[in-house]
Amino acid sequence: MPAEPAIVEIVSSRSIGRQGEAGPLFMKSADSRGEELWTVARDTRGECVFFDRSGGQLCVIHRDVGEEALPSACRHFPRRVLHDARGTLISLSHFCPTAAAMLLADGTPAIVDAHPPLRLECEMEGLDARDALPPLLRPGLLCDVAGYAEWEKAGLASLARPQHPHGRCLDDLAAITEVIRQWRPGNDSLPDTVRAAFRTEKRNVPATGCYSRVMQRVARLTAGSAGEDLAPIADFAAHWRDRVGIVPLDWFDQGMKNYLAARLFGNWIAYQGQGLRSIVEWVRTCAAVVHHFALRRLLESKLPFDRAGFIEALRSADLLLLHVLDSQSFARDVASLEESNGS
Repeated sequence: MPAEPAIVEIVSSRSIGRQGEAGPLFMKSADSRGEELWTVARDTRGECVFFDRSGGQLCVIHRDVGEEALPSACRHFPRRVLHDARGTLISLSHFCPTAAAMLLADGTPAIVDAHPPLRLECEMEGLDARDALPPLLRPGLLCDVAGYAEWEKAGLASLARPQHPHGRCLDDLAAITEVIRQWRPGNDSLPDTVRAAFRTEKRNVPATGCYSRVMQRVARLTAGSAGEDLAPIADFAAHWRDRVGIVPLDWFDQGMKNYLAARLFGNWIAYQGQGLRSIVEWVRTCAAVVHHFALRRLLESKLPFDRAGFIEALRSADLLLLHVLDSQSFARDVASLEESNGS
């Protein structure tokens, strides 16, 4: 976890630390220009040296000094922030175990106003697209802000439908997006076209991404950070059917819908990619990675498929997708999908 020099100075000058911790609190290095970089040290258990497990499982910096003394990355975690013409949009990283567990709470995805402590009083760091052009509908044609907002809102609503499993919701989102991509400026506005497309019941579902290809892409873009953990599982569908079943468990399906809604809302690929297909591919990738980690745990541990295993799969997925993988690199890698005839 990176730490700004000013934070290092505050902590060092006030002798902030965990009782009994004798090791270094920060590690110093240098970037390519020779400027010093600081990161928070870990203890012998691999945990942050400021995490006081026996003292209420609190951060001692936050407890003894306050939020303003936290490194920026800590202060913003687990928020995922996008600033654009609509305002500031906040979703959560489910690497945070509390955020992951919230996905299994009763209720459906909804956009709500962000109040403290979710909204920080300081300027929140994230992708700043306030002065950027609106997201692309497809290469060569921009959405308007209202049209893109309608597409995102309708996509979230489709993930809130209780009658359809999350896989069907993803297929519907992909198929509807293909219809919307055919829009051209004329009589009907883009928001009207989006609303009409989402009201249509039956559509041709474009071919879904290959599981092994998705995992190979993620492994390549994360430069082997997850090692063998991302090696595609042979006969994935058969193993999933044997260990999890054909009919989705209600709690799992609702949790997946909530998770995918979080990864769709305020996503960065909208401004880094070349069209709506890229966003659909992003959400599909998120689903595939959660499935992958869930099944890998089942195969390696022989444990039953339960909520605890699902939460661990969510945490592993978001650690990789939000904190390791570079979203700009992902957007570049899937750009070719926007030019093809399929999805």
